[in-house]
Amino acid sequence: MRTLFFSITVFLSYYSCTSNPFWNDGLKLEENLTGKIVLENMNSNTRTFVWLEGYDIHTQTNAQGEFNIVLNDFSDNISGPLNIYFFIHNYLLDSVTVNFTNGRLSSNQSQIDSDGNLLETVYLKKILSCNSMHQTDLNILESEKPSIEYTISAHEPATISIYKFLMGDSINSNSGLIFHNLNDGSIVLHRFSKVNGDGFLIQDQFFHLSTEISEELIWTYLIDPDQLSLFPGEYDVYPYFKIEHSYLPMGLVDALGGPILFEFNEQYLILPSDILVARVVVD
Repeated sequence: MRTLFFSITVFLSYYSCTSNPFWNDGLKLEENLTGKIVLENMNSNTRTFVWLEGYDIHTQTNAQGEFNIVLNDFSDNISGPLNIYFFIHNYLLDSVTVNFTNGRLSSNQSQIDSDGNLLETVYLKKILSCNSMHQTDLNILESEKPSIEYTISAHEPATISIYKFLMGDSINSNSGLIFHNLNDGSIVLHRFSKVNGDGFLIQDQFFHLSTEISEELIWTYLIDPDQLSLFPGEYDVYPYFKIEHSYLPMGLVDALGGPILFEFNEQYLILPSDILVARVVVD
């Protein structure tokens, strides 16, 4: 009887070792998914937002473009392919697929190795570049016609939503600037409006703009000093625009902070975006 019991035990031990569908030891309490992201035409130190669906775990890349997702709370009911998404506002969304079995990394993988490392670097393609040559020490509000220009270069076809101010044939301007005070961190929003000759207030409107590859645009933003109250100091000035991505998982949007981040408000600056902003001084 003891011999039979010993034989069964050996058989079960052997079977469990050879048929284990997971790479990792069952006693391991933590698994990691790691990789590297490279940004096409990168202009700033923007970090890529990384989100794992299913587990709803998110992180961001470090200064070297590397990310690490720690899985230490496994859910037995999660099985099948899940995507890791990589997001920056002015880049094309990209992802890799990871397979799970009962909440653990499966052995049948095509894009990660047995340690959870991406087999290949992820290269994100840029949709548009935005930069400004406005880096002056002069008080912009004392100019005769205060304005800031941004140069836009399209790298991919895209639909972009922006505010524009139109008044007959006399004024055609972009609108929607966010002033970030570098001294105290305060944020001031500015949208251009004007009273016409009949005494009516004309406000900006939301427009959709389609861009083609290699298209170059100049966005000019008028500033009305009477509508803009700024404390003295140095400011980074962000132009507001919304790239209409063809697909963004709702879970990713919620993990970022919700749809409000894509609207014209203070939280817009939380949105990861690789642009070169204007720098102005107010005395």
